[in-house]
Amino acid sequence: MLRPVYQRMVEERKAPAEVGRLWRLGGTEKVLQAGEVASFRVSVKLNGSQPGPYVVLGTDVSHGSETGVEVIPEIISTKALKRTRGRVSVSVCNVTDSPVVLKARMPIGQVESATPLSTDLGGGVDKEISDERFYPKDAPISPEWKKRLQSQVLKWKELFSKDEFDVGLAKSTEHRIRLQEDKPFRERSRRVPLGDLDDLREQLNELQRTNVIQESRSPYASPIVLVRKKNGSVRLCIDYRTLNRRTIPDQYATPRIEDALQCLSGAKWFSVLDLRSGYHQIPMHPEDKEKTAFICPLGFFEFNRMPQGLTGAPATFQRLMEKTVGDMNLIEVLVYLDDIIVFGKTLEEHEQRLEKVLKRLHEEGLKLSLEKCQFCLPSVTYLGHVVSAEGVSTDPRKLEAVASWPRPRNVTELRSFLGFCSYYRRFVGGFAKIAQPLNKLLQKETTEEGCKVSDRNPSAPGPRKAKESIQGEWTSQCEGAFVKLKENLTRAPVLAYADPHKPYELHVDASREGLGGVLYQEYDGLLRPVAYVSRSLAPSEKNYPTHKLEFLALKWAVVDKLKDYLYGAEFVIKTDNNPLTYILTTAKLDATGHRWLAALSGFRFSLKYRPGVNNRDADALSRRPYTTEWTQVTPDGVQALCQGTERRVKGGVEAEAIGVMAAAVPEFYCNPTQLRDENLPTFSKQDLKADQARDPLIALTIKALTANQREILLTNSPDGARLVYKEWERLKMLDGVVYRRGPSTNSEEIQQLFLPTKHRESVLRSLHDEHGHLGAERTFKLVRDRFYWPCMRAEVESYCHSCLRCIQRKTLPTRAAPMSHLQSQGPMDLVCIDFLCLEPDASGQGNILIVTDHFTHYAQAFSTKDQRAPTVAKVLMEKFFVHYGLQEEYTLIREETLKVDWSGNCWSCWEFKRLELRHTTLKVMLSLKGLIARC
Repeated sequence: MLRPVYQRMVEERKAPAEVGRLWRLGGTEKVLQAGEVASFRVSVKLNGSQPGPYVVLGTDVSHGSETGVEVIPEIISTKALKRTRGRVSVSVCNVTDSPVVLKARMPIGQVESATPLSTDLGGGVDKEISDERFYPKDAPISPEWKKRLQSQVLKWKELFSKDEFDVGLAKSTEHRIRLQEDKPFRERSRRVPLGDLDDLREQLNELQRTNVIQESRSPYASPIVLVRKKNGSVRLCIDYRTLNRRTIPDQYATPRIEDALQCLSGAKWFSVLDLRSGYHQIPMHPEDKEKTAFICPLGFFEFNRMPQGLTGAPATFQRLMEKTVGDMNLIEVLVYLDDIIVFGKTLEEHEQRLEKVLKRLHEEGLKLSLEKCQFCLPSVTYLGHVVSAEGVSTDPRKLEAVASWPRPRNVTELRSFLGFCSYYRRFVGGFAKIAQPLNKLLQKETTEEGCKVSDRNPSAPGPRKAKESIQGEWTSQCEGAFVKLKENLTRAPVLAYADPHKPYELHVDASREGLGGVLYQEYDGLLRPVAYVSRSLAPSEKNYPTHKLEFLALKWAVVDKLKDYLYGAEFVIKTDNNPLTYILTTAKLDATGHRWLAALSGFRFSLKYRPGVNNRDADALSRRPYTTEWTQVTPDGVQALCQGTERRVKGGVEAEAIGVMAAAVPEFYCNPTQLRDENLPTFSKQDLKADQARDPLIALTIKALTANQREILLTNSPDGARLVYKEWERLKMLDGVVYRRGPSTNSEEIQQLFLPTKHRESVLRSLHDEHGHLGAERTFKLVRDRFYWPCMRAEVESYCHSCLRCIQRKTLPTRAAPMSHLQSQGPMDLVCIDFLCLEPDASGQGNILIVTDHFTHYAQAFSTKDQRAPTVAKVLMEKFFVHYGLQEEYTLIREETLKVDWSGNCWSCWEFKRLELRHTTLKVMLSLKGLIARC
């Protein structure tokens, strides 16, 4: 808006009226790339001439720029210069084709005195917008399409605002303020600096002229707050905190930015529309105008249009925008408050949608700001993100501040940094894990026992004070997290749009620091990330075992974070935790696991294990046979390679002494399998072919496969040939090596190597002895996933049952001791007591002492406050034995909880010289418990 005014001023003047120079502030050099525009703080140095009421900050247009840069012209009042002490911000552009270095404290422009053509920028200057300004010169389309798009936009020329006070007026919406109580309130007027009164008066007059505000007689009054902008002008803000506390909130929500951006999937052309002072285009309801009243030293006013700062303003504005675009929302256009983005897959589709949006905005009476609109671009900036056909990425201009962000000194600065980074956390994998050291600084210090302290609950965590210093607690881990977050944000990837027609692939992981997941989709043969999710662990979750943490990461990622993507779609989950792949089949789960599994039951997915380091000892024989021959190594070379290695102990030692009783080894295990102490050899494909050819059974199988005659296996067949005959349909040869097709545990077909007899002992030794001496069934599964030979299960079980180390460490089964029965000869010969626990009554008693005579089964119940021995002794004395007597010798059967100083308590309560308490075994007590329960 200011550039046309400035150009007309330059054209009409006869000589330059320079009154000062612009000097760059700052202590470091700045490199401006070709065509780059950047903002700089400058100091205005006047040369002593008397400037007018307004000055122009810009480049010397008569002689051109001496530094290769131009200052974008800006008009500012001399009063504003005095208030800012001559320090303002200007925009500088590199107009050359090469980088330009701007040194500190160098002149970059001049200051000229100016007499404005009209003080009313909205009334007499550039009242009509020229047609050239609608030409999309930045759009990478053909000139024909540019003219076509220009003509389409010019149809709605009245839709675009001519100046900053030319705002529209919505036809279908009025803002209402509903209060919890109608009692008026009045805030005191706040003082305004004398130097700001003139600017405040100008702004109030302009708002009155455009009918945004009017004088008021309202019983309500809120104070004003003046905010100084970078260019020296002031912004009028109203402190509506008291009004907002009494307002019933409007729960109409704005869309989640992450979900909204996913609607752009498949689009290649974008146009961004921005409303001119969007809030001021919504009228206030007549009954609610008085509630917006504000007081200042220059008068008492109220708003005719919806002001900023009201708690229900965003909801009203979002409702208006979604109502305006109607059924186009989230399908052809995306609206977030006053930011509108129109998208399309083709130029024709985009043109059609853009015309529909402009038509609906015009029908509603709204107006756009042409300066902030962008038309028909392949990449635009929207809500702090750069959206394009490739996907969504971070806005580089927003992240410029991150690269130079200083180290936080207190809690407030740290919260500001983490809050800014969290806005882009979905672009950083494992964000919660990286930021964990910084998040810990936001909590109060721990006590000696490790429990965090808060005022309300000494054991619960609590926030720290806003200005509390953290410099003394800033560790190397905090510095590493701080630097890593900045690096990851500045190098954030481009996230692909989610395509519901393509399969998803989810990678999940968990650690003691947090949970994480990455959602992928395949584009052009490559996996591209769609979303990163992460969070830290709750205190209770840090005690979970590894497998439960991995399960939690899976459930949280699928059910809690990525449900909008994955519900109703088929997807694959990959994890590096092998036990997690069995949760849908054979895994034994606790109650929590079953609840998580029930939450996952509504999703269609499969689990796959993503292995780390494979087992080379066994896999070298089957899955990865070498295709190249081994290189011959000289004896000296072998000796050099083996230096420093530990030589294995060879000899006839059958087992190590571990202190096992001789009775623990059954007689038929007296001659265990003797294991040879050599390494498992690794073979090439040629060695495998030769060994199979020398094995009688495999050689006969090769002959049958080569001739494609199954009956050969039944003629002069060696042992096991008939079993191989039954597997004929699964046998095949690959590069001269015999394999068998067999299903693995995850229902994928695998190739089992037909293992020669000479290698079976080495394989069993590798997969049993060197894999933790697993049981026969688990060892068989390891062997079956790699190899095949007849009667393989029987040989594996025989080997495992004959393993000396397994025999030594195996505990013999023990039989439970038989339950004995106590006999009583008469009444009161044997007394049994037990407790029954109920909900406490009003007096706090919830324990019922049950006393039963073993001979007659006569039982009585007494309520007690606890189960301590003194209490039991007192109850028995006062309520049982005083009525039924006490023999000279008797037996008491009691609970384990009464094993305290029972005799001492009895002696203190009863004055008997002889008292024998016979203790019984647990089995006896259990039998007596049954008696008491029946009674």
